[in-house]
Amino acid sequence: MWMKKRYVLRSVAGDHVAIVARRGDRLAVQIDEGRLQDVDAAVVHDGRALSLRLGDRVHLIHLSAGHEAGAVTATLLGRPFELTVLDELRALVLDTAGDSRGGGTVASDIPGLVVDVKVAEGQRVRRGEAVVVVEAMKMQNELTAAIDGVVRSVRARIGATVNAGDPLVMIEPDTSA
Repeated sequence: MWMKKRYVLRSVAGDHVAIVARRGDRLAVQIDEGRLQDVDAAVVHDGRALSLRLGDRVHLIHLSAGHEAGAVTATLLGRPFELTVLDELRALVLDTAGDSRGGGTVASDIPGLVVDVKVAEGQRVRRGEAVVVVEAMKMQNELTAAIDGVVRSVRARIGATVNAGDPLVMIEPDTSA
């Protein structure tokens, strides 16, 4: 018997329903109304990526945590996809209650070196606007504001080493809308 768990993958392009099914060592995934497909999955690169085999194709997906619970950036073929992964009940609650994002703490999603700070205290920012650039393994990662608001505190300093989860910029939500 398959043990199934249903998730909602939310992105700017819309919602998709993913069903992850397990039976013994076997793993299968169904997206939206597609067919259930067997998947071989392995966590690689010290937990920062997934290697997925779907049929005869292998996909390497790099993952980094987003700024909100359940948020993740999945990079496939060099193209980032911002997703929020929700179980079915949480998605239903959020849809019923509306979007109630809290504060806007921008935290480093990886350990690295701060190479650029693009904002200052008191500056207005828009959701998606770059605020800090962190370099790790010779790759620069642009961290963005998750909300519209005003920068209240900048802890990031150029040249500073940061750890995953370190708060770098605090944004107060814009309540003028």
